[in-house]
Amino acid sequence: MFASLLQKLGEAGRAPSGAVASPKTPEALAAALFDVVGRAGAAMFSVWAADDTDSVADGDEDADGDEADAGVPGERIINAGITLFFIAKDTPGTVGLLGAERVPVRQPMAYALYPSLGKALAAYAKRGADPVMPDRGRVTFPVGAADPDLEFRVSFREDALGTWTTALARDRETRHAYPSLSTLPLSAEAAAFLTGHFNRLDKSLFNGQLVLLTGASGTGRSTTLRAVMDALPDNVHALAAVEEPKGGPGGAVGIVKVGPELKVAQAVRSFLRQDPDLLFADEVRTLEDMQILCNGALTGHATVCVLEAKTPEEGYAWLKEALPGVPISSLIVHHTRDAATGALAMTLHETKPTEDGQVLHVVPWTPGQ
Repeated sequence: MFASLLQKLGEAGRAPSGAVASPKTPEALAAALFDVVGRAGAAMFSVWAADDTDSVADGDEDADGDEADAGVPGERIINAGITLFFIAKDTPGTVGLLGAERVPVRQPMAYALYPSLGKALAAYAKRGADPVMPDRGRVTFPVGAADPDLEFRVSFREDALGTWTTALARDRETRHAYPSLSTLPLSAEAAAFLTGHFNRLDKSLFNGQLVLLTGASGTGRSTTLRAVMDALPDNVHALAAVEEPKGGPGGAVGIVKVGPELKVAQAVRSFLRQDPDLLFADEVRTLEDMQILCNGALTGHATVCVLEAKTPEEGYAWLKEALPGVPISSLIVHHTRDAATGALAMTLHETKPTEDGQVLHVVPWTPGQ
């Protein structure tokens, strides 16, 4: 099976560089897969299995897009395989979803190998090492490198057939573009709050609240937007309208480049027709942009946007002007740059009712509340 995979990569013009060892055990195969993917330059790979008993009778395709194997009527058919995905480079003028053209190289395998390979991959990637996201793992290429060429973010999903594994390769540029929230100029309490907020998709995100990333230009707002994207769990449907995309594929987030040909409002309106879990926009420039984002938040989509505003209060004023008379709660992450030193800083703010309970106003965020 592994030799056949190497042959298919060669036929597709994606042969891995250097010599490749021939694995004899599931454990060796797990290590060899990451090595081959790293050498071949694939953006991601999956190890999958699907029960295609019903689809065989109907002549349907299997879970990975191939025609299901022929079988005897009434016989249970389980297809399994390994799929590597290579992302075709976008042209400079690409409008729409970036990284959308994914070229697969598929290798079938006997289902008997699938359960043991899933366990081997989970052990190799140290699944469960992160208590916040126990179904994640991590592998570096080269193995053990402090600053690896690639870092694989490995996701695992259990079902009745075994462990479905998906590994996303992230190069240095992508890792730098999508930093951890804990590396940003936030207090430890604020960073932990935001990380947990998006790690677990806090229910308040889907309750008519907007998350505003405010500040002047050049204060790190877009970096925070990408850090928030990076904090998302697996298996979410998220879409982002971005003016200047950085790094490689955005992991769980589908990224659309916006500009003169495609405005933020147009992109977000299209997003809403796809009913995503989360909406991201970088950056809001018009009241029309803000209005459509407010509508997204009010219809149950977690919404995060970048907004140029000198103060948190100025940022919140955009919401009130976009939908007059409609109280919209907000979590505001405000960015500043010290004029003397150039040092960046971030503070959290939230909206609370006034003492008479009539209107919302902006107050500093307090840990534990």
